[in-house]
Amino acid sequence: MTTYVDTKPTYLAVLAVREARMPLLGSCLARMSFAVLPLSLLLSVRSATGSFAVAGLTSGALSATLTLFAPARARLIDRKGPRTGLIWLTAPYLLGLAVLITLAETGAPTGALLGAAAVAGMFAPPLGPTMRVLWAKILKARQPLLPTAYALDSVTEEVVFTIGPLLAGGLIAVAAPLASMIAVMALVAAGTVCFVLSAATAAALASDELDEDRPTGRPMALPGMRTIVMSFAGVGLVIGVLQVALPFIADQAGSPSAGGVLLALLSAGSAVGGLTYGRISWRSTPVQRFAVLVTGFTLTVLPLCLTESPVLVGVFAFLVGLCLAPLFITAYLLVNDLVTTSKTAPTEANTWVSTANNGGFAAGSAAAGVLLEFQGPTLTVTTAFAVVAAIAVMTVLRRRTLALEAAHAEPPADKSDVR
Repeated sequence: MTTYVDTKPTYLAVLAVREARMPLLGSCLARMSFAVLPLSLLLSVRSATGSFAVAGLTSGALSATLTLFAPARARLIDRKGPRTGLIWLTAPYLLGLAVLITLAETGAPTGALLGAAAVAGMFAPPLGPTMRVLWAKILKARQPLLPTAYALDSVTEEVVFTIGPLLAGGLIAVAAPLASMIAVMALVAAGTVCFVLSAATAAALASDELDEDRPTGRPMALPGMRTIVMSFAGVGLVIGVLQVALPFIADQAGSPSAGGVLLALLSAGSAVGGLTYGRISWRSTPVQRFAVLVTGFTLTVLPLCLTESPVLVGVFAFLVGLCLAPLFITAYLLVNDLVTTSKTAPTEANTWVSTANNGGFAAGSAAAGVLLEFQGPTLTVTTAFAVVAAIAVMTVLRRRTLALEAAHAEPPADKSDVR
């Protein structure tokens, strides 16, 4: 039986949980590896082959299988446990990257590079979703801390993916593109070792082995999961459009470098929103918050349809970001409730959230690249707004799929309960 203790939800309280420190460090190192990877891979292959086209295709091949096979990798973690599953994935992933680098350096044909990149992407270890599942296990007796832990996790990821490209650029500047790829491999190897050797991972594995009702159900069979995935496909689409539209707006205004500032404001808004969310002792339910946040996120996109002024666009991009991390945090809370109630595979369920977001992001980026040339930023963002508004309406109408399934997983009411 779970015990809910009177623990104030602060970031210091989360960091004071000793058993979480080593796996959190491991997940941060691994995520830093994935943040460094895109630029490192692109420039390493470009340096070896002399072709940006080949480099782009190689990077795309790895990204495609990394996204497409994400649920399957998570399913392996759920079936074999985090320790065995991560070892089984990390070893061939590192081998695949090593083969890819070797092929590029020895002048192998483009087909061989694409094949090696695709195979490597298939095995990329999902330490982010695995860490979120581990948070729920570690904090089972300290349930009020879970939203704050998810907020810390989300903001940390934002920071890591902001620093990652800078680290890659620094390594390439002072050494060589190959050095940055070696750093990618070292980071993911060190992160996996920290994670699998942690006491929390061992305890979670022992708990799973003793549990006769070990979760095995398929997450997408749950109506609530389908609602969350649908929502994040829309969220990802908007962010994908903005990733292309914001630099386009800056370029049109005669200041191409301001595009980076506009994108940074979007990320900064997300970080501020996530940090604020994690410090609040919520009285509303996650279902209620999710419906409000989806609606709020959609409404913050609307002003971007009405202006092409870089200054105003920067302000509105920050407002869009404010809703972004809280949306992810609330979704992770809902997923935890859903999988707990339904005995569904938790790592796979968490992975579907990011998979939906990444798929929407890819579609939005691709569509924006075409639409901006023909109809400009205002109509492009308006098109994205129309799509996400329709999805937001469907999400609100389908909120009962979340409430009905999550109801039994809510902790007992208590003055300090963060819900």
